[in-house]
Amino acid sequence: MRKLRNKKGGLQSLIRVHRIGFRLLKKIHSVDSVIIPRHLLKICLSLGQVYAGLFLTAELIDALLSGSFRGALEFAAALLVSNLLFGVAIHLVQRRLRGMKEKLWALFYVWLREKAFSLDYETMENPGVAEKLLFSERTADMHGSLGVLLYHYCEIFQALINLLVSSSLVGVLCLSTPARREGLTGLLAEPLPSTLLFMGVLAGMALSSYKVFCRFARQQREIMGSHTDVENRLGYLMNQIFGNAGVAKIIRLYGMEEMLMENSKRSQGESVAFYGRMCDVERQEGDANKLAGSLFTIASYLLAAVKTVTGAVSVGAFTRYAGALNQFGNACISVIGSHAALREICTYMEEFLAFLDMESLHEKGSIPVEKREDGEYELAFENVSFHYPGSQEMVLEDVSCKIRIKGKLAVVGRNGAGKTTFIKLLCRLYEPTKGRITLNGVDIRKYDEEEYRRLFGVVFQDFKLFALPLWENIAAGFERDEERMRRALRQADAGELAEKMPRGLDTFLYKDLEDGVMISGGEAQKLALARALYKDAPVVILDEPTAALDPRAEAQVYAHFNKMVEGRTSIYISHRMSSCRFCDDIIVFEDGRIVERGSHQELYAAGGSYARMWNAQARYYA
Repeated sequence: MRKLRNKKGGLQSLIRVHRIGFRLLKKIHSVDSVIIPRHLLKICLSLGQVYAGLFLTAELIDALLSGSFRGALEFAAALLVSNLLFGVAIHLVQRRLRGMKEKLWALFYVWLREKAFSLDYETMENPGVAEKLLFSERTADMHGSLGVLLYHYCEIFQALINLLVSSSLVGVLCLSTPARREGLTGLLAEPLPSTLLFMGVLAGMALSSYKVFCRFARQQREIMGSHTDVENRLGYLMNQIFGNAGVAKIIRLYGMEEMLMENSKRSQGESVAFYGRMCDVERQEGDANKLAGSLFTIASYLLAAVKTVTGAVSVGAFTRYAGALNQFGNACISVIGSHAALREICTYMEEFLAFLDMESLHEKGSIPVEKREDGEYELAFENVSFHYPGSQEMVLEDVSCKIRIKGKLAVVGRNGAGKTTFIKLLCRLYEPTKGRITLNGVDIRKYDEEEYRRLFGVVFQDFKLFALPLWENIAAGFERDEERMRRALRQADAGELAEKMPRGLDTFLYKDLEDGVMISGGEAQKLALARALYKDAPVVILDEPTAALDPRAEAQVYAHFNKMVEGRTSIYISHRMSSCRFCDDIIVFEDGRIVERGSHQELYAAGGSYARMWNAQARYYA
């Protein structure tokens, strides 16, 4: 019973590997329909060259031994022409295949990124999803990806064709009748004994190879499943700490060098141990397969020798059949070796496909958003409650409010009151746990997601600029319009900064990709504001982008920005009160609820939470 389960498990593993592999081949073919056929053509030409050489060489030897020098010359010429024609054809096909591996390597990352961008924000914030993405990238970097997979499948396909052709020749060899039938060699050279002998050797090789596969497949899975945490720690240290110039001052000020190096050495030691185990398993598997292949080769050559000695085949034919047997043995080893490599690739490619198969948690909607030149968009929260995935603690609870068209709304409250979550829900980065948010009376979940998000120009507290040209940072996903861009930069008080850059709008920011310009936090903030203005969205949101500034500087930024958003709906998020001076409507959050709403005068006169926060900070705004 145990043996039966092991066999079933090995067969299931075999099927699973090739189910994954064929699906990836199908994806490759869907993107470029000529890659796989060109590889197959190269395989056929290579095998044609090999077997043409075997047949012509055998005839050449027989012609020489029989004294037919004219015939030998003809076969030698045919051999040269054959090699020349096949060689030229293979070179032409190979030239068209140049760069295919790199193309497939890039394609792998394109698929990953396209899928990541297609998933909703809530799904991508899930640590498990992020782990699938990182695991796929890391393992592809270490072991190769689509190009390596295609290479090994081509090796298997070539080996299978090789097996088919060579086994046909071996069949002819086994069925050949000996001229001299005396003794043990004569008996073994008879068609039935030689066929049974060959089939027995072949069955023994196949059985041993299958047992080797099952044994080492289990060991590979166990090892592959144990290294993710180690690679995560090592990747974090290398990319986020050692490769991050921004943390260098912290490391030096707090003397963290030795502690970090100890962490690195420990993680590297665990990683080296992992790869050591992997190499040991691969070496042991290779040795076991080579042993089985060597025994098969020895038995095969003995069979060909017996057939030649007994006169069943000529000396020239011996070279043909010996070559065929050699091809047969090599093909068997190639199938085994390539399958072992495919097993390793498909083990981690399964995670890649699992990531591609992931679906967003929420529907993207299909209703187009009405295009309004007047910017008359009314947004409303209706009894909205929300908790983050994996937690039951409500961050927002029973929030209901309307956002006035073209009004200036300040959302204030202490840290953790729910202000940023309010904006994430409004921008449809998350969806309410209860209740709904509407745009002009329609649930925003029914709108096309991309069209809905075009309504918002947002600057978050943790805004991000990229190591790309300045104009790409400002234009973001929109076309380049220099006049509009310079206007946005001037409005954000960043016009002079852009003019001073060595290559103007084409200057790279930071030094990650090119020798770009390093900018200060304040300059980055102005560029982030310019990006929001360039989008020209009807709703502009500032979600504490000035939290790092002192209250007076923050008040100046808000005063300047307030003039830029005339004629648009604007929302200011802050736990400080400077933004409230410029707003005609104020919402006060406490513990995820709206506790007060009104103008500055109304709320201050009420003497509630708003008045207490204002009075606590009033000395900064004098």
